[in-house]
Amino acid sequence: MLDTVLFDNWKSLLRAAVMCLLAYPFLIFVLRVFGKRTLTNVNMFDFIITVTYGATLSSILTNDKVSFAEGAVILFMLTLLQMIIAKAAKNSKRFSDIIKASPSFLYNDGEFYEKEMQKQRILIDDLRSKVRKEGMASFENVAAIVLEGDGSLSIIKKEEGSSKAALVGVKGE
Repeated sequence: MLDTVLFDNWKSLLRAAVMCLLAYPFLIFVLRVFGKRTLTNVNMFDFIITVTYGATLSSILTNDKVSFAEGAVILFMLTLLQMIIAKAAKNSKRFSDIIKASPSFLYNDGEFYEKEMQKQRILIDDLRSKVRKEGMASFENVAAIVLEGDGSLSIIKKEEGSSKAALVGVKGE
């Protein structure tokens, strides 16, 4: 067993090299054809697709029972499914609500939304840190903190006469 840890045979090394030369450019080609949206990590579905791309590419490269053609079909189908899901979400608000997380308030108009913070496992120290990173020393100049659907935090600064139109649709409004 230990004799194959560092080197098994030339055939397996050649296969690995050829599969890298075929699979990696193919994945780049498929992602370029289907556009930039394929690579964004906007929601849970996109995260799953990204992880699945990595696992599939790994299988193509390391599993000699997976041919390049099989791997190419899998990568193509995953990308096609991702595109179909994205179009369906764009055309149907109901479908979009099912697959995408909605933004929610963690702080708004001087009030912390503690139940939402607990549900999302976010500490007040996390919010303080984010406020500091935005160059503010206190919450006095913060109108709202929103946990976006992609997991990022948005700090909305208080502005005189601001309409807050960007906050429409945020849970807890």
